[in-house]
Amino acid sequence: MRRNLLPMIALLAGLIMPLAHAASPDVSLHDPLGKPHHFSEYIGRGQWTVLVVWGPRCPPCVEEMPELQGFHDDYSAGAAMVLGVAVDFPSFGQAKRDEVARFAQDYLISFPLLLGSAETFTRFGGADLQGVPTTLIYDPQGAIVVRHTGSVTRDMIERFIAASEVEAGK
Repeated sequence: MRRNLLPMIALLAGLIMPLAHAASPDVSLHDPLGKPHHFSEYIGRGQWTVLVVWGPRCPPCVEEMPELQGFHDDYSAGAAMVLGVAVDFPSFGQAKRDEVARFAQDYLISFPLLLGSAETFTRFGGADLQGVPTTLIYDPQGAIVVRHTGSVTRDMIERFIAASEVEAGK
């Protein structure tokens, strides 16, 4: 019984849209320097991937960045990493390369950032982009296990991953 309660607690904590382990297609997006990157470089490589879709001018997105950076700093050497996909805010169009690069420098973001749009989100997120920030959590095998629109905290992410690992019997 307790094994079944942990995922429910995580869901009630705010990560409210579990998915039936939908695989993510290998989408290719450019970083702020113009270099293309495939999602397979980051997702499904034996670690959890927290993918956040955000906008540099989105106030809730800016607010959650220190939490995401702290999570990435503490876990990127093994168990998990953060990957950011920037979109233009509020249009959800293609992100502006110089704006994203300036944001990363000003806020000391060290996790990978790629440039996207609502249209590219539909290709890798499996649904239309409803707002930003939107967080997708991929399990170590590369399946999307959570899609959440709205801000997340480090604690929410850690609790979901811990509950998922318990549920999987790890």
